[in-house]
Amino acid sequence: MGRKITIGVLLLIVLIITNAIIGGVFVYFIQTVHEPKIDVEFNFSQITTDDMSFTARISMKNENPFDLVAKNVSIIGKTSQGDTIFDIQFVGGTIAGQQQRIFSSNETVSFTGDLSSKIYSSIQGIFGVKFAGIFEKTVPFRLNITASFQDLLHNISPPTLDLFAEVTDITEEGVLFHTIITVENPNFFEMFLENIITQVETETGTLVGEFSQIQGVISPKGTSQFHLNGTLLYDAVNAKMLTLQVTGNAGVHLMGIDKSIALSADAHLIVPNIKQLLFHNESLGITLSFDVKLRLRGFSTVIGLTLTNPSKIPIHANDLLCSFYGLTGENKKMIDQKSMEPTTISPGQQDHLQTQLFVPYIKIFTSGTKTIFPDWFVIQIDGNFSVAGVNQLIPVSLNATVNPHFLRS
Repeated sequence: MGRKITIGVLLLIVLIITNAIIGGVFVYFIQTVHEPKIDVEFNFSQITTDDMSFTARISMKNENPFDLVAKNVSIIGKTSQGDTIFDIQFVGGTIAGQQQRIFSSNETVSFTGDLSSKIYSSIQGIFGVKFAGIFEKTVPFRLNITASFQDLLHNISPPTLDLFAEVTDITEEGVLFHTIITVENPNFFEMFLENIITQVETETGTLVGEFSQIQGVISPKGTSQFHLNGTLLYDAVNAKMLTLQVTGNAGVHLMGIDKSIALSADAHLIVPNIKQLLFHNESLGITLSFDVKLRLRGFSTVIGLTLTNPSKIPIHANDLLCSFYGLTGENKKMIDQKSMEPTTISPGQQDHLQTQLFVPYIKIFTSGTKTIFPDWFVIQIDGNFSVAGVNQLIPVSLNATVNPHFLRS
């Protein structure tokens, strides 16, 4: 009986000593363990109006000569207000001694409203070591990091502009102008037109039209059109060349980030023809009348001119000259000539002008070339039509012929 007690006591003493030795060695061993070096990297691949895609990478380097075990590794991302926007879990594992291991995960996170350009993240988990394949010692760890999206927006592709412009009409206020600005957005997120200024200049740099700023949303990965109507000065019609200039910015307001890209585009315009603007498919109505009366010493002729204005603005008739001559073959012989008073024809109205010519008989009987009578008597009215403030003139020449046979009969 005493012998059995002695053996049991010896075994207990041996176990205590062994445990103390192992425990001491383990404590010493644990005290010499170096925590792994941890690096975290966020690679943002794409950002849209509603979500962002990125790859989260955790690099752990074990500088110990023995293996480390990583467990329950996760990254929790929060806004500056403390709202959690993602919780990424990583599969743990063993990190061999003097080796490096990378844990990665591809994620897409949806968001609404304004999100800060920075995410405040924490990496947490536990790592430990095994001793003699039996004992395991684990230590929790936590690392705080801040991720920024600013770098993602450094490579924004600028939108492209395409311009279409035309002069559509002319009124008493000026020359009506229409522009279509087509914007193509190659990015996955919305952009905004900001402080867009549209103006038209002549070849000398004279400003003939400047329009109010336009704003609007440029659809992601799409094309958006913006229409703009305005009025140009009459000087636009006097130019040799017109240039449409569009300048401004394309803005990004996303996840707390404000970024602007300068935009500009030019387009040359065809200077409109005043005749086409005024009359379109209609024409200026002109009627010529001729009345002759015999007098003692010659013919008294009254030449009338009726003008009809189909346009929307007043038209000025200037430099009107009435000529009466004889035409023999291709030879002209002037009989009489007289200016007519200028006039202004209101939109959609008529005006009648007339002038009187007195032609002595002697001029009638000597109006032919190498003959007494010409082949024809010709009444011709020349003049110019214009709009106030516009240098372009619409020349008009109107002829009427009279057969001189009534004088021979």
